[in-house]
Amino acid sequence: MIFNRRTEIVNFLVERLKEIDGDISPYDPTYTFNSNIFNNAFRKLKFLDEVNDFPSLYLSAGTEIRNFQSESLTEATLNVIIRVYVYGEDNSQSLAEDLVEDIEHIIYSIGDEPEKGIFDITIESSTLDEGLALPYGIAEIELSVVYRLEN
Repeated sequence: MIFNRRTEIVNFLVERLKEIDGDISPYDPTYTFNSNIFNNAFRKLKFLDEVNDFPSLYLSAGTEIRNFQSESLTEATLNVIIRVYVYGEDNSQSLAEDLVEDIEHIIYSIGDEPEKGIFDITIESSTLDEGLALPYGIAEIELSVVYRLEN
């Protein structure tokens, strides 16, 4: 049951991130995505040498912390890492920054999902490789997802 809930949450995030398609945001008609990931968002971890399609997003669940509120309510906080890979001869940093902006837009737009038992999604940190992997760009975003555990 525990791992099913974690899997559900990561799968939900993967599906939302696949909405990054270079078109107008379904959450805000004044926002147009900077990037198109061509559905390249996955629930697994890959390293740069294993990636063939760019841009790509890879999500993995990390540590889960539980907070027992009452007999019928247990909240959990799950850390989720989004690893971002882009490729661009001269502009990989710019492509990575644009994609991180799109991811932030999605995360801030979905916020909570009461019907999914998600109380809050927060971006804890966001880092870029600062050009260390040129012509590739790598970014990592750490999310904190607070949700209800089924008892």
